[in-house]
Amino acid sequence: MSDRPGPFAGDGDALQTVQGRTVRGALRRRWPTGGVLLGSIALLAGFYWEHVRGNSLPGVAEMEPVDWLLGLSILAGAGMLASLASRPRRARLYVRRLRDRPIAVVSTTAAGMLLVVGLFGPLFVSEPTDIAFTRAWLPPVGATVDTQFLTGSCPGQVVDGRCRGTLRYPLGTTRAGRSLLPFVVLGARTVVEIAAVSALVLVPLGVGVGLVSGVIGGWTDTVLMRVADVLATLPAVVVYILFWQWNAEYRLLMLILVFGLVNWGSLARSVRNETLELRERPFVRAARLSGASRLWVARRHLLPNVSRQVFSTLALQVPLLVATEAALSFVVLPSEMGEGTLGDPTVVSWGQLIYVGVQSDGLVPAWWVTVVPTTALVLATLSLAAFFRSSSDIFAPVRSR
Repeated sequence: MSDRPGPFAGDGDALQTVQGRTVRGALRRRWPTGGVLLGSIALLAGFYWEHVRGNSLPGVAEMEPVDWLLGLSILAGAGMLASLASRPRRARLYVRRLRDRPIAVVSTTAAGMLLVVGLFGPLFVSEPTDIAFTRAWLPPVGATVDTQFLTGSCPGQVVDGRCRGTLRYPLGTTRAGRSLLPFVVLGARTVVEIAAVSALVLVPLGVGVGLVSGVIGGWTDTVLMRVADVLATLPAVVVYILFWQWNAEYRLLMLILVFGLVNWGSLARSVRNETLELRERPFVRAARLSGASRLWVARRHLLPNVSRQVFSTLALQVPLLVATEAALSFVVLPSEMGEGTLGDPTVVSWGQLIYVGVQSDGLVPAWWVTVVPTTALVLATLSLAAFFRSSSDIFAPVRSR
């Protein structure tokens, strides 16, 4: 008998190598999901211990409920990025798509800067509480104001009777002599909370209901879509006003939850329509004929193909909610404690700054108190809308089925 190896010698080793690579690839793809799940459990346990049981945890004593939800949103986003990093070929494709779209590059950069300032800015600044009328109405860097409007000395240069702005107060000061920069930074934190937490509420509800409705069909589809239609007829602002006086502490969280719970219907219907169209594609029918369950088909074939609907809805809903929160700061209603705006007085928002600038400081001479937060609000809403709209094209399904 010949001792030479046969034509299939070593195939067992090759098969073990392939299986090893497959196992490692599966582990790389699954560990982000497990990390997000464990992190979510830890955050929920911390929230329960801190706000439900009334105990204190070191380092998180100042966290509000909306901050805990923001943590969940950041954790979910980090998990998606980690999952994408485990698929380098797909990640490179998304990067190429991003580079080919200049508007996407600009909007992604602007949204990233907003995220960085909103998350890390409050670590370096805090809301000013002191009042010093001797520092009132100091101009920002690059601007000047007539010295007749100043109640104190000008910290910068005085040229032709006009005080120049200084880096000590880069965005100027308010009527009370408070620096405008911390208010703008803390207002960015509020915008990030609105965008992240509203997406955390809208996306799971809309995508989940839309997939269930499209996959199961029948009376389930009818009931879920009727619920979505009923919610679509409810004005979210009116629902928020109905509960406004009942909650004076967490109004920002209530605003986000009301808008999320009322406005998920449009996303659910678009996901449901896309699911019905995908069900007739050959790759889905082949998976069903091979014995795959509905859950497996929904997770592997349907869910990855609804990203366009998700980002298109966020491009409309998130900037709208950011602008609505700012507009509510201008609505004053009577209450048991006196008159108050519909905004949340416990947080700093750009809408409140604009309201103060219009009603108290005025455009003359302190135009910057109104113009700076207004500019920040416009740029933030435009960048968020452009970012989500561009993401609907960048993260579109890789292949046309």
